[in-house]
Amino acid sequence: MKKKKIKKAIILLVVLAVIGGVAAGGLFAYKNYRSENMQAEVRAVSSLNWGYWGDNMTSVGYVANDYVQSVYTDDKTVAELKVSEGDSVSIGDVLLVYDTTDVQLQIEMEQLELQGIENDIKLAERDLEKLKKITPVSSTTSNQPASSKPSTSTNKTTVQKKKPSSVVVMQVQKKDGDAYNYIDKTAKPYEGKGTPDKPYRFLCTPECYVTGEYLNLLVKKEQVAAFEIWSGNSLSEGTLISCWTVNGGEKSAVDKDSKWAVATQEQLEEDVVLEEETEETTEKKDTQTTEKESDEPTYTADELRKEIAEKENEIKKLNVDKKKSDIELQKLKKEQESASVLATINGVIKTAGDPENPPMDGSAFVEVTGAEGMYIEGTISELMLDQIEVGQEISANSWTNGQVYMATITEISEYPSEGNGGYYGEGNPNVSYYTFLAYIDNPEGLNNGDYLELSITPTANQEETNSLFIDKAYVREENGRYYVLKAGAEDRLEKHYIQTGRTVYGSAIEIKSGLAETDRIAFPYGKTAKEGIKAVDAEN
Repeated sequence: MKKKKIKKAIILLVVLAVIGGVAAGGLFAYKNYRSENMQAEVRAVSSLNWGYWGDNMTSVGYVANDYVQSVYTDDKTVAELKVSEGDSVSIGDVLLVYDTTDVQLQIEMEQLELQGIENDIKLAERDLEKLKKITPVSSTTSNQPASSKPSTSTNKTTVQKKKPSSVVVMQVQKKDGDAYNYIDKTAKPYEGKGTPDKPYRFLCTPECYVTGEYLNLLVKKEQVAAFEIWSGNSLSEGTLISCWTVNGGEKSAVDKDSKWAVATQEQLEEDVVLEEETEETTEKKDTQTTEKESDEPTYTADELRKEIAEKENEIKKLNVDKKKSDIELQKLKKEQESASVLATINGVIKTAGDPENPPMDGSAFVEVTGAEGMYIEGTISELMLDQIEVGQEISANSWTNGQVYMATITEISEYPSEGNGGYYGEGNPNVSYYTFLAYIDNPEGLNNGDYLELSITPTANQEETNSLFIDKAYVREENGRYYVLKAGAEDRLEKHYIQTGRTVYGSAIEIKSGLAETDRIAFPYGKTAKEGIKAVDAEN
């Protein structure tokens, strides 16, 4: 009886297992069927592109058909006046040309200053490398206190004293043509007044040195001198190789018998002597070498760290100075390039001054009264000043008739205006605003005094007008990376990683790479948002 019950139970289990297997297989087959036949709608990226969303600047301007261009010479010298009273001029015509002699001199001096800073950076970096190669000694074995260690600095603002060489000085000729082999207090600069803006300038040979006596003279009189090395020892045919600028007002006195190499800005430790190599001289050199090595500074670990930190800070400061000098040099070059003053409006010359007798009462040297066309006067924040330029087009929407006009910027003021720039009261009170003028060639429907809403696309953004922005909903994030579901091989969805950029208005995201307008993508959420799903084009 028990055997029959066991047999029936086994049969029941087998039947249930078969039924379960059939059910599981059917479920798998059903799911596979659904996956194979499930479809996801895809849309062309071109239809999802929001277009370019640049940070256009907006402000308010007004029409001024009676605009007058006034040119003030300030402290500049007019080299040539190109117009006369009554002449008709067009936008871009040259009105006058300034004398740029002083500017050119300032450029040359700034280039020398920049060259000196760059040399100081190289020397400081070399000192830093030396410091990093030094092996620190134990604080108990250090035979030289930190305060007595000679500084490794070769910066032009710090000149260190060193023991004068006891070797007999080899006599050298003072000049090689126009270039000095050494500079002492009797040397004559080829130009300069010894001031920071007009330092004494000396033409030096690559082997030239400056005596400590002359450096002390600069310190005493707080004068500035520039020691220049030119290729071929020629100012007219050569090019500037290096320049050592010494500001006596920033230096301390040195040993009057010391000598300082112009090429390296370092003190000469020994003078060259022309003599045959003998056993006696060889022994003397070995002794001098041993003495020199014993004079090398030693540092404990803490002292070395401090020296390295100070040198690194010095290099940082020099790099800041270099950046400032670069900016000043570019400013001067821009001033030189703008020596020609151009007409910013179409009109007639109302006033033309005399270059030999410019007005001293603050009045304009040249005035141009407007003729045909109309002008818009608007303002721009100083933060965006480098993003607009003369010749750039802007759009102007009239508040009176609703029409949109295209205008061309003809002038940007060099001086800030008062107020917040007409930014609907949203102007930043902490920045200045600058007036600009734009010309409308076809002003039909506009009247003098009409107000307009101005829209300006910064020049840096104009190159991005082909940027791709799509709805954020079509982009998903996974472990810090962004992807889309793109129709790939055999029209099946594939996970495709992309590089994104800015988000505008919280709705659109910039696609910087990985996606083209010809691609087709699906909505990456929901039951059909899976790889391998069949892609079909959406109906709309």
